[in-house]
Amino acid sequence: MTDTFKTDLRIVFQDTGHGPVVELATGSRGLAAVSGIDNLVQALTLRLLVDQGELEALGHPRYGSRIRELLGARLDRANLELMRRIVRQTLLDDPRVAEVVRVVVQPRSDAPGVVDVDAEVRSTGGESAQIGVSLDAS
Repeated sequence: MTDTFKTDLRIVFQDTGHGPVVELATGSRGLAAVSGIDNLVQALTLRLLVDQGELEALGHPRYGSRIRELLGARLDRANLELMRRIVRQTLLDDPRVAEVVRVVVQPRSDAPGVVDVDAEVRSTGGESAQIGVSLDAS
């Protein structure tokens, strides 16, 4: 049986209150790995955090999300819906995602300029995965 989710280096996301800090995780034998559905969740989280075009120099011009284009704009119903659609499309850009079941984009009332994204996807193998990320306009 093939592992459709593959294996990658495990990343630790730390919420500093001013956007996430991303670091490589280590274990007793050096760098830690992530595989299975956890790797899909990590990959989708990274895809949402990276601005589309940011990895162009590495040969991946379409990788990432356009959601930051809207951060800093008024968080009215129309812009929140546009963010939700961008998140949905970004998640579907990963070939391991068969369906986006749910996407909720909500401004955080206690932190102006911060948007919380919660989503659920179904993989091509039928597994369900939950993704949650906070995006900061500053």
